[in-house]
Amino acid sequence: MATCKNCKKSGFGIFEVKEGLCPSCRKALELAEASKTDDQKKEEALAFKRAKEAAKHLPLTTETFVGEVDRIDIVATEVVLGMNIFKDVLANVRDIFGGRSGTVQNTLEEAREAAFEDLRLKAAKLGADAVISVDIDYHSISTGSSVNMMMVAVSGTAVKWRK
Repeated sequence: MATCKNCKKSGFGIFEVKEGLCPSCRKALELAEASKTDDQKKEEALAFKRAKEAAKHLPLTTETFVGEVDRIDIVATEVVLGMNIFKDVLANVRDIFGGRSGTVQNTLEEAREAAFEDLRLKAAKLGADAVISVDIDYHSISTGSSVNMMMVAVSGTAVKWRK
């Protein structure tokens, strides 16, 4: 059962909740976006660009930080990438003969890097200096005989160093 992240209502079909929002919340967001002035849009774009630049330098660690920090919040992201039919066939051939599957490895690496970038961006928007205790989980999602997807879920604790 899907749940809207904005209004927290549940019971929507999985295809009705897109980007975590129910149809009515999506419509409200679209109307709010349409009513913004050009100056507001420019300011948001500039703020997003600054956050993205700051996020590039935000460290991710798998250990706790030694020293004085303020924990801001838990940050998490999930990235799902589809394995197209050609990648899937090559992976199945590799499975028969053994060895490493470069296509699957490349898909997982792409998903992991996208997840790290998104995690850094979310932490930078919170004003964090680092993300500690990063956890990475990999999952394979099979939706039928011919569609396979790879999911990478990454989470950690956004922290701010005490000066």
